[in-house]
Amino acid sequence: MNHKKIAATLGALCVVLLIHGCGGMGGIKANPDNPIKTVAILPMVNNSDDVEAPQKVRKIFHERLQSYFYNVQPLAETDKILNEQMGITLGKQLELTNPQQLGEKLGVDGVFYGFLINYDQISTGIYNQNKVRMGWKLVNTKTGEISWGRGIAIKSDTGSGVAGAIADATMDVSDAVSDNKVTKMPASADPMAEMPGLDQWVEISGGSSSSSSLTGSLISTFGGKVLDSMTGNRLKKETEYAFDKLFPGMLVGPGT
Repeated sequence: MNHKKIAATLGALCVVLLIHGCGGMGGIKANPDNPIKTVAILPMVNNSDDVEAPQKVRKIFHERLQSYFYNVQPLAETDKILNEQMGITLGKQLELTNPQQLGEKLGVDGVFYGFLINYDQISTGIYNQNKVRMGWKLVNTKTGEISWGRGIAIKSDTGSGVAGAIADATMDVSDAVSDNKVTKMPASADPMAEMPGLDQWVEISGGSSSSSSLTGSLISTFGGKVLDSMTGNRLKKETEYAFDKLFPGMLVGPGT
């Protein structure tokens, strides 16, 4: 291929990239009707049993939001302002203030509230279940009104034979009981209404194992759980899948 053909090919590629770049990732386009331009992602309210999960989930949300035409405040800056000016370090402390005060201190048009309800990994070898459930809402700091809100509940199950089937039925009851955790969430008048989807579990494939492979399943389960904790990949599949489902319905920002 001569130099002219190479130049022409590169030129065409640049045009294609420019066209796609103007529309954002996945064809996302700026929404000029959205008055919220600058946003901050607040510390998550943690109703799960994992103290480290909220910050991990919040970071992923921050990364994904970059493609949605908002001017997103860095998490470290948000945390610094909240701590030094308002004495807030945890999501549950947000009850002590309101969106208008947060907007004034943080200098943003909108704030994202995040609620982590489940971040559970139940492993018995016979039956294993992973659950990630969260809710998010965007509040206009000028009006205090909710501009967008949605919840997502993801679980994956792996059972072994009849015992696994019995455990599966038991876990279904557990799902219903754990819905009570939603009603105890702070900083939200009606979580189910503000963030629809919290009570609708989406099950993703976790596979099943036969009784003949029970020993191998036990080793794999507990070994994998330890490895995931060491590498920071605990419930990564469920978390990423939850965001894959959550973000297509995101209210897009107005852009620059």
